[in-house]
Amino acid sequence: MLKLRPNPFRPDKPITDFDLFAGRLNELTVLVEALYQAGYGNPRHMIITGSRGIGKSSFVNQLQSIADDSKLVLDKLKIESDDFKFNFAIFKHRAVEGESVGQVVSSLLSKMPTKISRANALSLIKDFVDRWKPSVSVGGVELEYQADIVSNLSSDFVKTVKNLWLAEKDNLDGIAFVIDEVDTIAGNTNIASFLKVTTEELIESGLDKVAVFLVGITGAMDKLKEDHPSVARIFETIELLPLKDDEVKDVISRTLHGTGTVMEEEVQDRIVQIAGGFPSPIHQLGYHAFKTDTDSKIGTDDFEIAIDEMIGRIKREELSKLLRKAGSGDYRRIMIAMAKHDAIDVPLADISKLIDRSTSNMSSYMKALENREIITKVDRALYRITDPLLRLYIRKLDILEPELSYEDLAEPEQEDLSSE
Repeated sequence: MLKLRPNPFRPDKPITDFDLFAGRLNELTVLVEALYQAGYGNPRHMIITGSRGIGKSSFVNQLQSIADDSKLVLDKLKIESDDFKFNFAIFKHRAVEGESVGQVVSSLLSKMPTKISRANALSLIKDFVDRWKPSVSVGGVELEYQADIVSNLSSDFVKTVKNLWLAEKDNLDGIAFVIDEVDTIAGNTNIASFLKVTTEELIESGLDKVAVFLVGITGAMDKLKEDHPSVARIFETIELLPLKDDEVKDVISRTLHGTGTVMEEEVQDRIVQIAGGFPSPIHQLGYHAFKTDTDSKIGTDDFEIAIDEMIGRIKREELSKLLRKAGSGDYRRIMIAMAKHDAIDVPLADISKLIDRSTSNMSSYMKALENREIITKVDRALYRITDPLLRLYIRKLDILEPELSYEDLAEPEQEDLSSE
């Protein structure tokens, strides 16, 4: 009989609870140091980058963990801060494609600390509201939005931040603004210019305890530099790399802690192998394995059932569309060759050999698959399929969708690359 129980794995939700956060100790130390320096008037603005699914949002969420319970974080990192409390107000916005700078700023200002009364909140942002009429709800009051001009918007934003600081400085060590998914608005808005002007005006206005944190996929800074080349000098980069094997197992252990369920070492090793150090597939695989388990001991049988359920039913349509997005002909043959390779990270020379193509003729294909976000370039002439589940799906194509599979990879199917 199936017994319903809360599933501790969160495949579609960034981690907020520090107790569930694993790994990234060196990167977390940099984050703590940045807040500490901001609290002493020496702000270090950061951009957190990495591949999709690498855990950027979960990582930046730990800013709130540091502000809420710095002792817990500092003890884990073995950091001594004397009497500094890390009492920061954190204002966070997740950007979406099509937003303007004004809408981002409006959202940040709507995240007023809950301890500020409705009347005080309105008074703090009154000048900004009067000038920009942003689409934001403050104390239950809905306000409409109008177009922005970067220089004026920066000045009025800084004035508003100063109002907040003057009202709250006795209760705060500093303020941190976070813009997640900044890559979605980089390059086609004036966000980089806004950031450049704003960070300079904050210092000029005496607001030297305010730090800005950006979050975006690898290459986000290049897109920001298209708008304002000097923005790179403002932000220090924290690059998140795949988790190490022991960190992957730590994620599993922390997530299962307190559930009364254990996972066999062999299953943990399989998740390490499949996930490639990415937190998202760790939680996807863990979620379905936990759901399949009936005896509070997740074994290989549970895991195999979970894998078949995921790629054969739950994710089948999504994965099928992803494979079709890769393309037909040699594109698909490349995908099959990569999926059937013993290693997750596949050398270009091996792909070329499997599909009987010269490596000199492969660059256009590989670049096109990168642009479609189907594969990721790990290192020079080394690639992996971006979604680990797609790799598993392709390995079972003969059963799931035989019409998409090639039994003989030595019979290439030509495809026109002129449009790539």
